[in-house]
Amino acid sequence: MKVLYITNKPIYPVVDGGCKAMQQFLSCLLKAEIEFHHMCLATPKHPFKAENYPNWLTENFSISSRFIQTKIRVLPALRSLINRQSYNISRFNSPIFHADLVSKLNGENFSHVVLESLYLIPYISTIRKHSKVKIIVRTHNVEHQIWEQYAASTVNPIKKWYLKRLARDLKIAEISKLNKVDLIATISNTDAETYRNLGIKTPMVTIPVAMEVQSKKTTFSTDSIFFLGSMNWQPNSEAVDWLVNRIFPALKKVMPESHLNLAGSFMNGKLPSNKDKGIRNHGFVENSTDFMLTKGILVLPIKSGSGVRMKLLEALSLGIPVVTTPIGAQGINDFSAVCIAETEEEFVTKISELLLSTDKQLVLGQKAVEYVAENYSISTISHLIRTQFEQL
Repeated sequence: MKVLYITNKPIYPVVDGGCKAMQQFLSCLLKAEIEFHHMCLATPKHPFKAENYPNWLTENFSISSRFIQTKIRVLPALRSLINRQSYNISRFNSPIFHADLVSKLNGENFSHVVLESLYLIPYISTIRKHSKVKIIVRTHNVEHQIWEQYAASTVNPIKKWYLKRLARDLKIAEISKLNKVDLIATISNTDAETYRNLGIKTPMVTIPVAMEVQSKKTTFSTDSIFFLGSMNWQPNSEAVDWLVNRIFPALKKVMPESHLNLAGSFMNGKLPSNKDKGIRNHGFVENSTDFMLTKGILVLPIKSGSGVRMKLLEALSLGIPVVTTPIGAQGINDFSAVCIAETEEEFVTKISELLLSTDKQLVLGQKAVEYVAENYSISTISHLIRTQFEQL
C-alpha cells in the first residue's frame, strides 16, 4: 500500500485546527506503517517552508509543495458567479499543480490518493485520467453549511445575497464531486449523516481525529477562562465577538475578579488587551498545550460550522473543563464530557458554577480524559484507517 497524501495547505507549522487534524492523520499513517508521499499547496496565507517540517519527517519521507495564488480577485469572482461555479473551490484550482500531480502519478505506483478537504476536488478528474488509484476525500466540515450560516447571520442585503450564492454553488460542487470518489472520510458521524441526506451515494466512513490523552496536568482556576482558536476562520471570529462583548461582561457582573485570556493565529491586533476589563490578548502562542494548561476553563461559544473543534479535543485530552454550544460540541458523542450552553445566561451560569467549584472542574476533566482515551487513541484510529484502505 502506497498513499499520495495531498493537503490544501502545509501541515507545519501547526497554526490552526485544520493543520492539527492533518498532523494527526499523518501520525496515523506512520503508526499504520503505510508508505506515503506528501504533496501540499502553499498560499499567501499559508506559505510552505521546509524548515517548518520536523527533520525526522523530511529525512525519511518524500514531501513536495507548489505555491498558488488564492488572493480574492474581482474578475474571477464575477466570472464564477456568471458561470455558476464555486469561487471558493476554483481559487485552489491550479494548472501547474495539475501538471505536478500528473508527473507524480506517472512516476510512482500509488494505491490510494487522499485529498485533504473539499478544496482539492478540482484534481479528481486529473487523478482519474492518469491513474487507477482509489480516491479518498477527507472532509473536516460540510463546507456549504458554513457559508449558509454566514449568510443567515449577515444583515447587509447585498452581502447576504452574495454569501447565499457562494453557499449554493459550493453545495452543488460538493454533491457533484463527492459522488465521483471511492470513499468519503468524515471526522464526525453528523457530517456523514448530512452527506447521506444530500443524496450522496459514495461509501462513507467516520475516521475521527486521533488525540492521545496527555500526561500533563491542568491547573484548575477559580477566576480564569480562555478562548484559543484561529481568527481567520469565521466561526471563531463570531464566537470571540460574542464572548468578548456579551458573555464575559455578563460574567464580570457575577464574578468581578474573573478574567479572560485570548490566543490563536491571526489574533494579534484583532482585540487589544484591556486590563481594566480583565481581558488579555496573547496573540499567537508557540505552545498551545502549555497555554491551555494554565488558563482555566475553555469557553467556545461557537454559533456556526460543522466537523469537530480541534482545540476542544486537545482540551479534553488534557482534562480541561469546556463550556460550549451544541454546534461547538458537534462530533462529541458524550455530552457528559463537556458543559453545554446555548444562551448568554446559560454560559454565565455554567462558567460561574465551574469557577466556584474546583471539584466540579475535576470531575468534568476526568470524564473528558476518559472519553478521549476510549474514542480517539492513535492506535485505534490507525487501525481503522488501514482497514478501510485495504477494503477499498
